[in-house]
Amino acid sequence: MSHALLKLECFDGDRALEDGAPLTPQDAEMLRTRAFEEGYGAGWSDALEQMRDEDALRRAAAEEALQAISFSFHEARDQLESSFMALAGEMITVLLPDLLPEALPRLLARELRALGTRQFSGRLELLCAPGAVDGMSELVKTVNGMEILLVEEPSFTESQVAIRIDQNARHIDLDGAMSALRAGLSALPDHSSPKKEAAHG
Repeated sequence: MSHALLKLECFDGDRALEDGAPLTPQDAEMLRTRAFEEGYGAGWSDALEQMRDEDALRRAAAEEALQAISFSFHEARDQLESSFMALAGEMITVLLPDLLPEALPRLLARELRALGTRQFSGRLELLCAPGAVDGMSELVKTVNGMEILLVEEPSFTESQVAIRIDQNARHIDLDGAMSALRAGLSALPDHSSPKKEAAHG
């Protein structure tokens, strides 16, 4: 009775098996070890490739998240600036004009007190609009130790006065201050309109 001998094809092994040669235990162990090492190496290669793919996905997700955070920050900043500009505009156009009649006498009184602390003893002229003479007269009465002459200035509004000493004058122009505020507000960029849609669309 004949028995078929096991034949294995040898690939670049240290010891090539001859055709028809029986497989020895040493040959079997060598083949098993080589197969394990090759499979182990292939497994590591697959694992490393998978790790690289996962790392690339994580980087892409992180970049996308950072872009979303950056975009949200810019949106929030623009919204905050837009709200602030709207509030400032309302204050300038609605609130401040109502405060001017009270603000002007206070500013003028402060300027006159400052002159009094410097022991000013000359004659002082206070220029004001014709309609503001009565109010300025009441204010002048509260200033002691100074000779103040009220002078009507037709070109002035009731939010403008000037303190004149000899040829020098100190102007208090709340109308000009309001105009400067309005001009500064209108010169600022408008954040109320949608922006960056093309970049993030």
